[in-house]
Amino acid sequence: MPDAASLFKGTAWYYARYRRPYLPEIFDDIVAYYDLNGHGRLLDLGCGTGELAVPLATHFESVIGLDPSAEMLAEAKERAKREGVANIEWCEGRAEEVDPSYGPVRLTTIGVSFHWMNQPTVFEKVYEITEQGGGMVIIGDTSPVRGKSKTEDWKMKRKELIIKYLGEERRAGDHLHKEFIPEKRPFEKLIAGSPFKTFEFKEYPYETERTIDEIVGFLYSTSYATKRLFGDRADEFEQELRSELLRLVPSGKFIEGGKSDVFFLYKS
Repeated sequence: MPDAASLFKGTAWYYARYRRPYLPEIFDDIVAYYDLNGHGRLLDLGCGTGELAVPLATHFESVIGLDPSAEMLAEAKERAKREGVANIEWCEGRAEEVDPSYGPVRLTTIGVSFHWMNQPTVFEKVYEITEQGGGMVIIGDTSPVRGKSKTEDWKMKRKELIIKYLGEERRAGDHLHKEFIPEKRPFEKLIAGSPFKTFEFKEYPYETERTIDEIVGFLYSTSYATKRLFGDRADEFEQELRSELLRLVPSGKFIEGGKSDVFFLYKS
């Protein structure tokens, strides 16, 4: 398997500034579902630039944010410092490397980075260090840039231009996405086959208004369209993207709909 640390090389600055924040309702439900009261430890796997770890930190005694990218962790540290959060330990490493030294944990959170992990292995390792009554939260998103929806012309044009400059095969950093072997089984079956047997599922619809700068910044935060992949054609790509998208949406207000899919796992 390609090196996970290289997937998002060069994206961290954009990731910290242009990723859509998780909905406040998700945080409210996490706190309520697990009855968080300032005790215990949170483990945030694939923590990126701290989108989950920092907002949740006040509900725990301590937090560990784990990510294979030193660039992501540097941005996460800066975010925590800006927001006055001092109870997070940032660690460089892969989720599959979690061992008993990380525990015991009351809750483990994983955002969209779960896609890149060996999911059965992560389930096993996390379960071993989770306290009784604790659990695991997995948050996904159903609005990918290269999605199949034809209801948003600007989104389809964005997809066309990525293919034009980077090829038909979806990129994953310096590799192709197909070089990774993501788990194909539905989440429900994955969870049923894991030590976690109890879970709840909830959808959180959202609608986001983006500017053209935010669309460009978001693309540069991804593994498949980070700026360095375009090489000396990056300026050409960006100029054409801006021109084509503003031709479709002259107002410069791009509406993107989607939903977050959240699994609440429980260790009884």
